[in-house]
Amino acid sequence: MADAKTEKQKVKEITDKLEEGLKELFGSEKYKSYLSTMSKFHNYSVNNTLLIALQRPDASLVAGY
Repeated sequence: MADAKTEKQKVKEITDKLEEGLKELFGSEKYKSYLSTMSKFHNYSVNNTLLIALQRPDASLVAGY
């Protein structure tokens, strides 16, 4: 019975860490910046949007060749 309690405690700790990490991620400025870039370039793939956000977060127009 003690093993079951320890497993529950381990799951609780992991869940708490995951929730805290998600709160930090969604509240960060980098995530807000990425969402802003994503809103401007909604026709691009997630990978391309990420590249744009990393290379030029203030971009308003992107041209390919």
